[in-house]
Amino acid sequence: MNSKNIENLIKTDLETFLHYKSLKGKVTVNDAIEIAAYVAANFFRVIFAKNKELKPEELNGVFGIISNVYNDLFENQITKNDYKKISTLTFELLKNTDFDQLSTSFFKNLIQNTTN
Repeated sequence: MNSKNIENLIKTDLETFLHYKSLKGKVTVNDAIEIAAYVAANFFRVIFAKNKELKPEELNGVFGIISNVYNDLFENQITKNDYKKISTLTFELLKNTDFDQLSTSFFKNLIQNTTN
């Protein structure tokens, strides 16, 4: 998977899940942080499963893509501290042995709660 494909996939995931969240009302900064963390963690799992490692440039690349997308969508409403929260939450999620189940549940609930 090349970097352009990953960029498009991350952007699509962020926009899709933010859209579903917005169907319930205003998307808060905390909502955006949580969605970004789950999206990032999922991509890191895919990269790790494929390569058996995560390189610093891959970490920086995923977080950089999220930063670019969020700067466009939120017009600089997301602060450096918010990006640190995304990073921290991402790694907390990845450390959780139930991450796959948590992730599936998070996205499923996000979609179900907005379409019912």
